[in-house]
Amino acid sequence: MKVAAAGAVLAAALYLVLRFSPYPDLSEFRESFYSPALFSREGELLAVLPLDQGLRRQRLDKESLTDPQINLILNSEDSSFYTHPGVDLPALVRSLYLYLNSGEIISGGSTITMQLARIISLRPAGIRGKLVEIFNALRLETRLGKDEILSLYLSHLPFGSNIEGLESASRYFFSKSARELSREELAILMMIPRRPGSFNPLLYPDENRKAVVRTMPRLSGDLNVKKLEASYTILEENTPSWPRIAPHFLNFVSERLTPDDWKRGGNIPTSLSLEVQRTAEAGLRETVASAEEYRISNGAVIVLDNATGRILGYQGSVDFYDDEHQGQIDGVRILRQPGSTLKPFLYALALENGFTVSSVLPDIPMEFGKDEIYVPENYNQRFNGPVRLAVALGSSLNVPAVYLAERIGVEAFRSRLMEAGFDSLANQRSVGVGLALGNGEVRLMELAGAFSLFSRQGQVLPPGFRMDREVPEGTEVFPAEVSESIRNILSSKQNRILGFGRTSPLDTEFDALFKTGTSNQFNNIWAVGSTGDITAAVWMGNFSGETVIGAPGSSFPARLVVSLLKELRQEDRFERLEGFTSERICSLSGAKAGPHCPYTIYESFPEGTVLKECGWHREGDVYLPALYSPWIESHNLDYRVDRSFSPVRFVQPGDGAVYYLDSTLPASGQSIPVRVTGSEFAELFVNGRKVYEGQAPFSFFYPLAKGNFTLDLNTSRGSDRVKVIVR
Repeated sequence: MKVAAAGAVLAAALYLVLRFSPYPDLSEFRESFYSPALFSREGELLAVLPLDQGLRRQRLDKESLTDPQINLILNSEDSSFYTHPGVDLPALVRSLYLYLNSGEIISGGSTITMQLARIISLRPAGIRGKLVEIFNALRLETRLGKDEILSLYLSHLPFGSNIEGLESASRYFFSKSARELSREELAILMMIPRRPGSFNPLLYPDENRKAVVRTMPRLSGDLNVKKLEASYTILEENTPSWPRIAPHFLNFVSERLTPDDWKRGGNIPTSLSLEVQRTAEAGLRETVASAEEYRISNGAVIVLDNATGRILGYQGSVDFYDDEHQGQIDGVRILRQPGSTLKPFLYALALENGFTVSSVLPDIPMEFGKDEIYVPENYNQRFNGPVRLAVALGSSLNVPAVYLAERIGVEAFRSRLMEAGFDSLANQRSVGVGLALGNGEVRLMELAGAFSLFSRQGQVLPPGFRMDREVPEGTEVFPAEVSESIRNILSSKQNRILGFGRTSPLDTEFDALFKTGTSNQFNNIWAVGSTGDITAAVWMGNFSGETVIGAPGSSFPARLVVSLLKELRQEDRFERLEGFTSERICSLSGAKAGPHCPYTIYESFPEGTVLKECGWHREGDVYLPALYSPWIESHNLDYRVDRSFSPVRFVQPGDGAVYYLDSTLPASGQSIPVRVTGSEFAELFVNGRKVYEGQAPFSFFYPLAKGNFTLDLNTSRGSDRVKVIVR
């Protein structure tokens, strides 16, 4: 009894030592990172992402393999794995006996647990090292379950070639998952970890074959010799490599994976569609090649699913591996001036602030600014006088856009752009009214994501890439009726005629809205388009900043966007928002058509919109507001000027405008630009103090200072008031 008791105490003490002795190597090992495998929407492998130094190590749980595969592995490596305590003493004795008799290692004697212990901790050489390995194996068995030991073993087996784990080896050598391996393929791979430098079947197929043949008697069931030889033939004829489809997209995804993703490894289903991706790649390559004479060498494309915001296609350059043209730069994410592509968001803000689609905007020579006078011109260097808002946006006229930016407030515009997803504008405060024409810098991805809100009733969704995540709630940037109005404007061929003529590459047989843009010197040419279900955006130019030759305009990216939408869309018609009514308006004044209006059109308005009757056409004569007098005179037009037509009012600033003091500029050079229209004598007050009086129209610049300001215009017949904030 005493001996038994002493034995029990000794056994308990040994167990406690094995179970609770410090094992920092194991703790660190269990925090290992694994290579996530990214798959396309169709289920095709895009890439196995590398860890440090290019190592691929994929997690493989025992449950991922079939029972016959598990049996083959155990019979090959450790047939008594589920019955021994970590060390198979009879196998060790047999291995030593065979080695002493033959001089060769015929049976290794190391259990799977011992092999895992050797992977976890470097051990000394010789007998001492073997004893350390046995001790660590026993410790593993007291701390981990058998299935976890087997899973860790399968995930960390060394295969050479910077590969660890059976799953990664299967992907590399046979281009399939471990579960899809045949018995013969599995047997070939399981030989490699024994001596990776000698049993690599690509470099040393004969040595690998001999090892497999030596092991065959231990395997459950004979291997098929013909299938075994066929597997070696596959390895001989194919050049193994890691897939790397859509490399710019892969970089984008890998930067956004969480530490948990890297600890968990496994398969990550992405939203990338190979059909869309291949179409985008081919289209971009052909389009850039066709623009070669303009010294355009590169471009980028992104395609989004409107319903979810997820990325369907992502091509950051024509060729990722083209070093001459800096192909590894990601054109989807670099900052570039977007030209006129931001105008739709400005006009949406205008509609939200009391303008209508038929409000008339001035397209005449106008000066903006104070210390630095800014005089915008249109692409065709012509001015069109009074232009309805829908036409001004559809034809991408510049003066009306800058006029709106100054009236509404640049900061209000910039803030709304940021709400729409243009995060890159957060630190760009000195862009001024030129922001309306794209003198800030944004990303193509931001443009595509923001533009898609017009096909989503004003709701913005962040561009996503994971199919294993819920679609987030959309955030309202513009009311649904405003979004619908912008979509109607940008999908109308008639609205484009003034700026682009009666034929345009943007004319389609299916419903789609488009916007193009060109930066100064044509260095960046853009186009973005959207149907009911997808949005596509294209940038073209040079990553080097090299200027283009001539004036290519935006027809190249426009044609590509149209081609992508034509080929990839699933919907031909927009789902129209209810709550709109059609009104007959004067095509010149934008007001409700009167009895003397010679040309009228029908325009769609949200229900409840109140339109005044046209007062410009009066029994054969046309009277325009005094604002257009210089334009009428310079063009010798047969219009009359009605100086009593418009009451005195603020053109700028807009009510509620927010301004910021720029600490990098002298305070004396910063002011609130005040622009007044009308024809009466008026007095201007700021916070109750008169600062100016004179005959309207006039401009005045009030020194900028932090605070809240109320501006009043007083005349003999009325008044106008706006409030602004300076921060």
